[in-house]
Amino acid sequence: MKKHLLPISLMMISVIAWLIFYPSLPDQVPIHWGSNGVDGYQSKGTAFFTLHALMIGIYLLLIVIPKIDPKKKNYQYFSKAYSITNLSLIVLFFLINMMILLISLGYEIPMENLAGPLVGHLFLIMGNYMQQAKQNFFFGIRTPWTLTDETIWRKTHRLGGKLFMVGGIIIMLTLFLPASYEMFIILFVTALVAAVPIGYSYILFRNMDKQA
Repeated sequence: MKKHLLPISLMMISVIAWLIFYPSLPDQVPIHWGSNGVDGYQSKGTAFFTLHALMIGIYLLLIVIPKIDPKKKNYQYFSKAYSITNLSLIVLFFLINMMILLISLGYEIPMENLAGPLVGHLFLIMGNYMQQAKQNFFFGIRTPWTLTDETIWRKTHRLGGKLFMVGGIIIMLTLFLPASYEMFIILFVTALVAAVPIGYSYILFRNMDKQA
């Protein structure tokens, strides 16, 4: 129960803060930013519902996943890594909710420059704990080859963890670049750290197949 205390507290704080300041919010609040600033708005009611439904929905899904995974017994071997990664997602949503609320209240927060640090930190955490993951169908680098062989799973996640950490550092450094470069770098690095481990798992499979 203790592991649920912090994420539930963050979700409650976000809901309460929005309800307290709801009457002071403008009818339209910013919910999306591009390189040139705000490029998307929603009504304050829709934004309140959407932001919190997404955060709560994802948290509930993350609780259910270990119970329905065919390899659910393996979660006990990386429960700490799974819990910390999930908490990091909730913290990210919490920070986004709070920044949107503050911006809507008139505070100046350069959201177009903060995507890099936020996503980069998440990548660092995922990379650090990804290597602890055991075979499962929801968390980690799940390919036909990692799911059929534990050695391929382990080697792929060892590489994937390192790539995510390096990618996280690169993405965080976009804070010092013009906002117009930030999204391109985030998308490029994300695609790279996702594609390389997938290809690597297939190469490992082919090499093992040849040796058999």
